[in-house]
Amino acid sequence: MKKILFYVVENPDETMKMYHLFLNIKDLRGNGYDVKVILEGDATKVPLKMADSSHPLNELYKAAKPAITAVCRGCAIATGSLEAAEKEGLPIIGDLENHVSVVKYLDDGYQLIVVG
Repeated sequence: MKKILFYVVENPDETMKMYHLFLNIKDLRGNGYDVKVILEGDATKVPLKMADSSHPLNELYKAAKPAITAVCRGCAIATGSLEAAEKEGLPIIGDLENHVSVVKYLDDGYQLIVVG
């Protein structure tokens, strides 16, 4: 099985970029790929903005949500989105000086794709 890790730092206000990201996550997962997503930087605002049912990407966000394996604790605090991530039940991780380490994913054979 192919393993893909999306390391996302893109601002969720970049709707077109986020659309393509979530569309590809949905496609990959639907085709049997093991997909994980780490939200870092401005991307920690994704749950704050896209969990709202009126957001145009809400349905794609919901389809991609099970793949979100980590939301950066430090960045979520800095962007004011920690509470939204917690409310969404997303894992809040800070194992690399309050950010998310990718080492365990690379060691486990994930291909890293940086978005942002």
